[in-house]
Amino acid sequence: MKESTVATKVMIAILCLGVAIYLAIYFAQGWKEDIVTTYAYSYSLDVGHEARGILVRTETPLIGSGGYMDQIVDEGAKAAKGEAVALLYSDPSALTTRQSIRSLEAEIEQLQYAYSSGTQNTDAARLDEQVINSIVSLRSLAAKGDLTNLDDSALNLRSMVFKRDYTYGNTDAASQLSQLITDKQAQLAELNRSLNQVSTMVYATASGVWSAGVDGWEGVVTPAMLDELTASSLAALLEEKHTPDDMAVGKLVTDSTWYFAALLDGTDTGLQSDWTYTLNFSGDYYGSVDMTLERIALADDQTLAIFSCRSHLSDTAMLRIQTVDVVTRELEGIRIPRKALRVETEDVANDDGTISQVNHYKVFTVVRSQAEEQEVEVLYTDDTYYLVRPIDGAAASRLRPGDEIILNSSGIFDGKVVR
Repeated sequence: MKESTVATKVMIAILCLGVAIYLAIYFAQGWKEDIVTTYAYSYSLDVGHEARGILVRTETPLIGSGGYMDQIVDEGAKAAKGEAVALLYSDPSALTTRQSIRSLEAEIEQLQYAYSSGTQNTDAARLDEQVINSIVSLRSLAAKGDLTNLDDSALNLRSMVFKRDYTYGNTDAASQLSQLITDKQAQLAELNRSLNQVSTMVYATASGVWSAGVDGWEGVVTPAMLDELTASSLAALLEEKHTPDDMAVGKLVTDSTWYFAALLDGTDTGLQSDWTYTLNFSGDYYGSVDMTLERIALADDQTLAIFSCRSHLSDTAMLRIQTVDVVTRELEGIRIPRKALRVETEDVANDDGTISQVNHYKVFTVVRSQAEEQEVEVLYTDDTYYLVRPIDGAAASRLRPGDEIILNSSGIFDGKVVR
């Protein structure tokens, strides 16, 4: 009985010891700090100044009368002198008529194509396959309730059927198709006559780029005034409000050179005349435009910059007052989080006996299972990251895009085994 009690106690003691050892190991591992890492990657950055300004062009407004307008020339397209650029309608139903005319013109064009190609040698088997595909496509559109391309699909099917009749020797197909084209042309002529009664054509008074974006600034800001423009006068100009002429239906930009008069905060911008800079637009137009700095003028705390350009006129014809980024330099480097950068300060003796402090910027990377120290140069500082590059870009051991970098620095040193 006593031996059994002693054995039980021994077993319980061994079990408790094992649990205690397990808990000790568990807590020891829990208190051990695991490294946190991420990956560095290549990054390019445009550095410059934000500027607010106004686009200046040689513009001629076009005047017309009519409550509704339909553009004939696309926005930003070139128009020759005397070319029709827009139609003005006195009746709102004319817009519907105009749309019907466009659809009818497209239908006649396709029918004429079917008529002209019907007598040509055609692979009958391939034509049968095209007819079947057209029927399937039409059935699919109808089943989905998609009516946007229903007319075109129906017309395409009809053209395939006529061509098939030609191929199989249906002599009536040619006359049927010819009669259909004649009927459609008569219908088109009638629609054009009804449209002419309620429409007025607007013609280009000069050659240039057409735009329907009339804003009232035409004639207020002109290239001729840029030589006398100052920072203060531009600031006042940007606060003005202008409304377009009620009779203006569009405008023509008659000179391919256009300008951007910009106002920048401060006078230390680093801009130089005759240099080409990239302006990044990010408002009504998203794009980058290379422009030449024609003139720069410094005021008390502002800089006036006049840029010129001979491209992208069609893209910017509707723009007026815009905020842009003037890029002064482009940086390329390696992007790392702010936590990854370590700063070490070194005291350096100068020639005159004084001591200066020099900062060294370092990053720790994981190479196999060890931490490796890499010294870098900081190119740009942001709230969340640094843009850096290695001090020695030709060194065998240096920071590279794709390297695994260590974020937590507690107890990390060069050569430490971290895994």
